[in-house]
Amino acid sequence: MANDKHSQIFFVFAIPLYALYGAWVLFHCLSHFVRWVARTLKLEAGHLECPACGSSNSIFGRWECGAPGCGAVYLGNVGRFLRCHAGTSFFACDKCGDPLILRPGR
Repeated sequence: MANDKHSQIFFVFAIPLYALYGAWVLFHCLSHFVRWVARTLKLEAGHLECPACGSSNSIFGRWECGAPGCGAVYLGNVGRFLRCHAGTSFFACDKCGDPLILRPGR
């Protein structure tokens, strides 16, 4: 009888904690998804604006891969090189040279 009462008390306190944890996980996953969609839409536009000088920089063009042992020149998106699958997290502004961030740090 006493064991049954303890389990009921445990569930009374545990259920709200599980609900809070579930709400936190849901909020966390939704916020990551929204940020991912925003970054994807920003990169699909084809250009990034420099926060320092305001100039528009194309993310499509002629790029040189900076991965160790690669160094190949390619035409395409700055985000990922298809030959060695190296990805870049930023590139320099054409006008002022400030870094334009493609992938924020983790």
